[in-house]
Amino acid sequence: MAINICFTFILLYILYFISIEDINTMLISENKLISFAISGLLYSLCTGLSKETLDIKDLIINNFYSMIIIFILMYSISKIGYKICGVNSLGMGDIKLTSFSTIWLGLELSFLSLCISFLISAIYSLHGKLTKKLGPFHQYPFAPFISIGIFCSWIIDKI
Repeated sequence: MAINICFTFILLYILYFISIEDINTMLISENKLISFAISGLLYSLCTGLSKETLDIKDLIINNFYSMIIIFILMYSISKIGYKICGVNSLGMGDIKLTSFSTIWLGLELSFLSLCISFLISAIYSLHGKLTKKLGPFHQYPFAPFISIGIFCSWIIDKI
């Protein structure tokens, strides 16, 4: 229980600063993404060591395969969006952030976090279009929405 509380604050801290950086610069630094991934691996190790029924090696291998699946999915969405609209719909930072989230969440919860992220982003985009604050193909930072999705999925899993 104490491990979950500790890692919840670590996750919240990292996601907050990733979101702030993306809002300010429309970029996510590699250092923040690496710290996100490493702390996720540390969480996996602590979880595996605290539970006797969990095999750490299997957990890390499953999360690695999940990370590849999410990366391919998000990269495909980015490329299809570029082919259709002619603008980058997702940056590499967003793709990496989503892929690294599988280290923390696993595959199923990563898909849930993606659904939450896209839903909240769609609401934001619709509001921006209705109020005429966002024009056609207007780019905005997506990491805050991904962060909200990751954190909501994390909390749902821990409840």
